[in-house]
Amino acid sequence: MRARWIPVLCFAILALAFVLDALTPQALVVAILLDVPIALSAFAASRRLTTLLVVLALLANVAAGYLNGLAAAGRWDSIGLANRVLAALSIILVGYLGTSIQERAQRVGRLAAQEARARREAMLAAAIDRIRASLSFDLVLRAIAREALALFDADSARWIAAERADGRLLARRGSAEVAVDDTPLAPELGSLVRRCLDGGDIVRIDADDAVGGLVVDGIGARAALALPLVEREYGFGVLLVGANGSGAFENGTRAIARAYARASTAALAQARLFSQLAERNDALAERGEVIRDIVYALSHDLRTPLAALAMTLRQAADGAYGELPAQYREVLTGSVVAVDDLQRLAETLLVVARFESGERTVEREPIDLTALVRQIGAELQALADVRNVHLTVHADDSATTRGDRRDLRRAVANLVANALEHTPAEGTVALRISPRDGVLDVVVADDGFGVDETLRGALFQRMAGAATRAGGGTGLGLYIVRRIAEELGGSVRYEPNMPRGSIFTLTLPRASA
Repeated sequence: MRARWIPVLCFAILALAFVLDALTPQALVVAILLDVPIALSAFAASRRLTTLLVVLALLANVAAGYLNGLAAAGRWDSIGLANRVLAALSIILVGYLGTSIQERAQRVGRLAAQEARARREAMLAAAIDRIRASLSFDLVLRAIAREALALFDADSARWIAAERADGRLLARRGSAEVAVDDTPLAPELGSLVRRCLDGGDIVRIDADDAVGGLVVDGIGARAALALPLVEREYGFGVLLVGANGSGAFENGTRAIARAYARASTAALAQARLFSQLAERNDALAERGEVIRDIVYALSHDLRTPLAALAMTLRQAADGAYGELPAQYREVLTGSVVAVDDLQRLAETLLVVARFESGERTVEREPIDLTALVRQIGAELQALADVRNVHLTVHADDSATTRGDRRDLRRAVANLVANALEHTPAEGTVALRISPRDGVLDVVVADDGFGVDETLRGALFQRMAGAATRAGGGTGLGLYIVRRIAEELGGSVRYEPNMPRGSIFTLTLPRASA
């Protein structure tokens, strides 16, 4: 019985009981029927209605007793009056019990609603956690459809993509698998998807609606809930949840559905972003590999012809092909220098390519660092003399480290050559070894131009050295020095040499003799 008919029925019974009580003799206790509408009002869960009926029943009891007395020629029987008093007490008692039951029922109902809401919110939080557990777009979609079944107590959950007609998934109660829905998309479903994405809000579909009836019939449900998953202007698609229960999608479901739709949209957006970043990273990695291979092949293939050309030019300059005029020998000498520069550049590019590709194999062996430093100083003395720079070498104590001799030679020679190149005439470059605390410091100090303060932070980065000091360069020398130092378990650092100049310190682990 519907709640709105209970007050009408209560007043009708009250009126009927009053009429019967007024028409019957005093000895017949018909007033007891006045309790019936009061007890019946408890089903309406309205304390106001019960109170009103109690008041009306008391008035009816008094009025009926008065009319009974008038009908008995103005004589009121004592037993009849006692019955009236007892009837009034029963009316009050029934009214009190009715209101108490109503309050308790309301309290129990509120607690049940709170428990149901808390349980639903806990289910929502757990479902969201499972949805966010993956960064795969397809797995997130399948989790959204699968988790919707338990959250909404549904029989089916369909995912319909916004942009692809074939982008559909189907999850059913009792099945752990989320299958691809390859059935043709019905026109009414397509219309519903467009309407939901345009509106951006939850849509409930019932069989009572003409168009909705087609939708729920098509998915085999009595009611359905459409959740659009839209991020700003981009619509991912619509999740269509269908249920066959009589109380499907009751009050409170819409709020849960909105929260679930927001969380699902965020998870899809995160998965899509991750997928886009992965694609871009793959593209960048592929480009990097192509560039590395080009540099590797170019530098590797240039070494042989450059070496042959340098040898031919040197032989020609030495007169192997006949006596040459002085101006020709001067041109050949300049060409030899240019070819040597190209060889060094090809070698540098090859080293960098090997560093970046991770294909280097380092053979560690004991290296007499003192002898190596003295040898480098002797070899670069000619360059120092040409530039009129004083080169001093201090390597008296025995110092041994472990590493690749060729790499270590390249690193130290690079630092000394840089210092000589960026020190003006009459300047000084000092190369020394300073043992300390189990490590060896190879220090190259000069009183040259120094490094601008704004460029020191990126001094040892790839291609950064080209603009650090006057004269430019490839920008790879100091980068190679850093990579060699790190590969040997050491480091390299820069500090200004006061009042002017630079100090580069190559720190290497000391090896036992």
